[in-house]
Amino acid sequence: MDPVKALMHRHRELCERAVDPLEIAAGLEAHGVTDRTAARFRHRDVFALAEEMYARVPQDGAEWDALGADLAARPGAARPEVPPGWALFALLPGLVCALTAVGAWLTEGRARLAVGVGGALALAAAVRLALRYGPLRAARPGSTAARAGACWLLAYALAGDALLRAAVGGGPFTPYGASYGTTSSAAYQVSAAVALGLAAAVAPGAWCARLFEVRAHGRLGTSRGLADFTASVRPLLVTVFGLFLCAVAAVLAGARAALGAQAVAAFAGAGALAALLWLGRLLAVHGSTRAPALVYAAVGVGEALALALAWAGRLPGCGALAAPVRSAVAEWGTGAVPALACALGATVLLARAIRVLGRASAHAGGAP
Repeated sequence: MDPVKALMHRHRELCERAVDPLEIAAGLEAHGVTDRTAARFRHRDVFALAEEMYARVPQDGAEWDALGADLAARPGAARPEVPPGWALFALLPGLVCALTAVGAWLTEGRARLAVGVGGALALAAAVRLALRYGPLRAARPGSTAARAGACWLLAYALAGDALLRAAVGGGPFTPYGASYGTTSSAAYQVSAAVALGLAAAVAPGAWCARLFEVRAHGRLGTSRGLADFTASVRPLLVTVFGLFLCAVAAVLAGARAALGAQAVAAFAGAGALAALLWLGRLLAVHGSTRAPALVYAAVGVGEALALALAWAGRLPGCGALAAPVRSAVAEWGTGAVPALACALGATVLLARAIRVLGRASAHAGGAP
């Protein structure tokens, strides 16, 4: 397919009313087409692309109709941006995690271990489907560093509090006061509730991402210029992010109530982690992958450093190293470490998203 024809068809009104190539170039720039975008059309800049479009403008409506029919007849032209049934894929992680939690509750011993391992593998597959076939699909494959950072953050959300409490408490104890050798139902309840809450948060995350995408593209077509578009999209992003936070809070509260878990601080950390991962994925969806990888790494290093200092404080003469971590845990609990680290990381990504996603070019990537 001729990509310039597709671009002309998308901006038909602009091409029809243009009296010279400069007017087309100005209109393209107002819709977020940059020199980098023009390079994908084999042109050195927007002005060269506009000159070709102006030279190829059809002279009457019949030629425009023929151009539209030609584009529609080509394979893949009618393919939707988001595959049908994406909402069902978004529900899969929460459903799989809930079934795994029920299976683990009904079994014990090796059967429980088998259910846990099988459920973890099924959950990973469900999350992959939800991210690959929905509004949270990335524009290009994420880096290995970003995936490793996200996996570490999720692992800490499930087991980090136990390790930190063991280090600060001076003995092999879970965050709930029972030794590792005993079967503490409270420990399982909190870990299962956090896992269930994070898995179920994939659905509202996908729906909020879809809402933002649809609204932003609508404003891309109605805005009178770049400044107008930016002024309307940035409040939209903050509003959708707030809506996502409310949904995550409701999901985590439901998971906590369903499993009878305590340790509120652990759920605060899980909520901050959900916000961090959602913002990182939203940036990746629109082509910005470096910032999420760097922030994930920084947050992961912060959590690992807190654990390292807490364990180092148990060495003779090194108690001062663990003093900041011990003070934070004594004041707010072990959940304060991931909550603070993830909240800071989410704040950085929110600032980055407001800057990046407020540009029209971040939403024009699907046009070519």
